[in-house]
Amino acid sequence: MFFFSDCSKPKLASLATKTDLTKKAKPDFNKNKIRESGKGYSVDMSKVGHMPKKVALVSFYVDDPGLFKETKVGNTISYTTTNTGTANAKIFANDFYSKSIETLKTTFKSYDMELLTPAEFLTNDDQKQFYNDFKVKHSSLANIGDKLGKFFKKMGNAGTTIETDESADGFGVVKINKREISDYKKKGVQPTNLNSCGDDQMLESIGYDLCKNLEVDAVLIVFNTQLASNGWAGKSNYWMGAVNMHMFGPNPLPLKEGKKDNMFYCKGIWYAGFRTTFSKGLLINSEKRKSTDEEKKVIDANNITAYNNIVKGLANKMGTYLKKELEAK
Repeated sequence: MFFFSDCSKPKLASLATKTDLTKKAKPDFNKNKIRESGKGYSVDMSKVGHMPKKVALVSFYVDDPGLFKETKVGNTISYTTTNTGTANAKIFANDFYSKSIETLKTTFKSYDMELLTPAEFLTNDDQKQFYNDFKVKHSSLANIGDKLGKFFKKMGNAGTTIETDESADGFGVVKINKREISDYKKKGVQPTNLNSCGDDQMLESIGYDLCKNLEVDAVLIVFNTQLASNGWAGKSNYWMGAVNMHMFGPNPLPLKEGKKDNMFYCKGIWYAGFRTTFSKGLLINSEKRKSTDEEKKVIDANNITAYNNIVKGLANKMGTYLKKELEAK
């Protein structure tokens, strides 16, 4: 994670000069590797035998779990919840996607992987229909956990039930993250989200069903965990809490003939998953009450450079991990 001085608000733009953020990307997936039986949650690249050649970027979205603030004045307690909002989340998703996709494509290509956008992997009407209708499946235990998470977030002071998910244009929200716990003071989230996930239905629907129907070797999901808060004079501040990148694919070890699906076997599995989290949320917009157009242009340009540095670091971490696993066979 990143650590910043308390003397000022940490800013996304400050990472514009950090050209190598690979080490900041940390694993955030279930690393229980498949055994000879095929049971497990993540891939053994030696069983695949090669890097996934065609990788479909099936979702690029912004997730905002919301911020919750409790204020007590005398015997009166008031509550405030804030959120990026649907329209703003869509703007952020479109902007970050459109200005980072070439960096992602170039970085993946350096690891012998071709990253495909919807315009490139949706090649016929059947695929378009399947993709547009696709819904992530979840196991019963995962659904129970999500409901419990909602309940405790209502009861606690570290979250809110107000959550926004918006994808960039042309994408569906293939939502994989569990409900985040946000920190109002730090404007941040926890360092991990999916490292203990054992949702076999999610893995199968994304890693197997999507890959099979889209005719690709693996699928990729990128999402930002962002937050919003109220600033001076009603101005909203927007924060980057984490950037996440996950790859899923088919299990290279099918069940033996005559065997039925059973516990701990998934047709789809994790190939890799990494998350760059910030100990304190990074301010995206200017903290000034009013900024000139020129100041806004500089901040926007630095934000985009910073974001490209982050996703390049995540892609490098993922490519290096898969290569290392493959060469260890």
